[in-house]
This record gives sequence, structure tokens and C-alpha cells, in this order.
Amino acid sequence: MSLCLTEIEIAWIAGLFEGEATFGLDSRSKKRYKVSTAPASPFIKISMVDQDVIKKVATLVNKFYFKVSRKTSTGKTVYVVHIGDRATLLYLLPVLLPHLGERRQKRVQECLDALTAWQLWYSTGKRKEMAKQGALTKKKKKLVASKSNDMMSPDISQDIL
Repeated sequence: MSLCLTEIEIAWIAGLFEGEATFGLDSRSKKRYKVSTAPASPFIKISMVDQDVIKKVATLVNKFYFKVSRKTSTGKTVYVVHIGDRATLLYLLPVLLPHLGERRQKRVQECLDALTAWQLWYSTGKRKEMAKQGALTKKKKKLVASKSNDMMSPDISQDIL
């Protein structure tokens, strides 16, 4: 399902993300394969104790939200939305960009550049080449792909969506 946000929803998300979200690049692939050529994967993550706000973000971007096991120092529950799938990021990052401040715009541009690099890497068959080499394993500890929060079932009651 593709996103189709109104200008007001985009502006609301941009304002919230400006102050509360992390725009990042995940390069853990280099730790999972013998020889990793994969570009870093961009993501957006927002964590806060306001479940109603996190629920609204999750609904708008068509994701699940979840609670983490740790509590704040005052004992409050922390809720998280993680956006890591490329299709959502390809839609969301460009529409958020003009609403953000300079520092965030720079970080979002880095994420967009990483998406472009990944598309080129994937379209030239580099992913298949890397997968043929096999996953990296150690004798005592096996390194495996971590479960993306995008794929997790919600750890919240049935009122999520």
C-alpha cells in the first residue's frame, strides 16, 4: 500500500520529526556478510512516551508501533515507530525535506543519496553477488540479520490500527 498524505499531514509529521525523530544510516550489513558491498540503509526512527502521538504517526505512515522493554527514569513506557523500508522512505523523505531545518535537511539528503546508491547497487546485480558469498559466521556466536521493526508484530493491545 502506497502512502498518500495531505499537505497538512506532511507538515505535521515534519514538525514532529524535526524535534523528535532520528534520520539515520544503518550499515550493519558489513557485519553479516563475508564481503559486504551493500550501501548503508536509511531509516527514520521516532521514540516517545506519548502513545497517542506515536499511534497517529504509525497510522499515517502505515507501520506498526511497539513499546520497548526499558522504561524512562520516571517509569514511563516508551513507544517507537521505525521506518526502514525503501518504498516508504522514497515517498516520505522528499516530501518532508522542504519542511525541515538545515541540519535535518542535510541528514535527509544523505538518506536520499543512500537510497539512490542502493538502487544502483541492486540494479547492477551486486546484491546477488554478495549473497552468493554467504553470511559471516563465527564459531561461538553466529551473526544473523536482525529483525526489522517494520516486520515486527505490535507489542501493543489490539487498538493499534
